[in-house]
Amino acid sequence: MRVFLMLTILLCYIFLVNGQETSINQLDKNNEKTGSWIGYHEKTNTKRYTGNFLNGKPTGIFNYYALEGHLSAKVDFINDSVSSSEMYYDNAGLMAKGKFVNQMKEGKWFTYSRYGDILNVFNFRKGAMHGKQYLYYPANKETNEVKLMEEYYCENGLKNGKWKQYFKLGTVKSEGTYKMGKKEGVFIYYFSNGSIDTKGLFVNNLKHGPWLFYDGENDNMKKVNYNNGQIIEKNKNED
Repeated sequence: MRVFLMLTILLCYIFLVNGQETSINQLDKNNEKTGSWIGYHEKTNTKRYTGNFLNGKPTGIFNYYALEGHLSAKVDFINDSVSSSEMYYDNAGLMAKGKFVNQMKEGKWFTYSRYGDILNVFNFRKGAMHGKQYLYYPANKETNEVKLMEEYYCENGLKNGKWKQYFKLGTVKSEGTYKMGKKEGVFIYYFSNGSIDTKGLFVNNLKHGPWLFYDGENDNMKKVNYNNGQIIEKNKNED
């Protein structure tokens, strides 16, 4: 009786395991993926993803794994066109997060260092940077304070509009204007004390006209004249 009971339990376990195995990686009557799936890296037994399909399309949360085995991304397939995504470093730290629409980045995307510091806040439209973009210095190790390093505008993936860079202390390091990816107009570069280092004009991404170079300590100034990026004259004035 005892042997019979043990055999019955063993058979039930085998049927249960087989049932679980056959419920994974199934195709429906239209030969489309359905239900729970586990994908593997090519020519390996290393798991590449886990998730669920409906009518051949991913639905809900998918976990993706690197060849080394760690979780590399988590994607929530909200519907056929929209998904939210998180990407990870091999230390499990968050690398980036944002949204896809029709498999293209859309809206705000955040990127982080492997130690958790915010690095960038980028805005996208239809897969291209669009709108205001922000880049940050790594956080202060003692205060965790985050300082803005650079900000600029983009249009369809190209810098377009005002551009500024900052020193860690918060003062302006350089500023100017871009026109569809090219420097256009007056650009000014500063020393950390706020005084002007260099100032001049860009035309179609080339230095043009008089450029002024200062030494940062007094009013000594060197002037260099450019024509379409080529130096045509130099002189130095000392007050």
